[in-house]
Formats: sequence, C-alpha cells, structure tokens
Amino acid sequence: MNFVETEEQQALRSAVATLGKRYGHEYTMPRARAREPLTELWAEAGKNGFIGVNLPEQYGGGGAGMYELAIVGEELNA
Repeated sequence: MNFVETEEQQALRSAVATLGKRYGHEYTMPRARAREPLTELWAEAGKNGFIGVNLPEQYGGGGAGMYELAIVGEELNA
C-alpha cells in the first residue's frame, strides 16, 4: 500500500486548507461556544464540491474515496 499522496490529493488538501484558513478561529470559536452552526463555511465547502467528494459521480459527487473525504475533514479541522 502506498501512502504517498497523489498530485490530485495534494491539490485537494491545498484547496480545502485555503478555504479553512479564510474562516479560521475568529469565525469558528464564537459559533462553537454559542453552539451555532458554521453555515457559511459548510455552504462554501459544499459549493466547492468538498462535502460529496467521496460520492459516486453519477449521484453528483466527486467520484473519489474515503481518503479524500478524510483530507477534507483534516484540513477543515486544522
């Protein structure tokens, strides 16, 4: 098994990291403390195709796998 990320996976990681950094702690912390949803962040993540990255293309997803979905989760949480 190869654990070296492909160029496509690296590009996904970079794109999601860029999105996450735009929102950052200043956006997320007050909402988390108030138990408010991160509506704008999730809307933009969905618009960019990050939410359904692991779903088959015939159902409107990105056609990738669970590894790519993990990348999305890792970078948004970072």
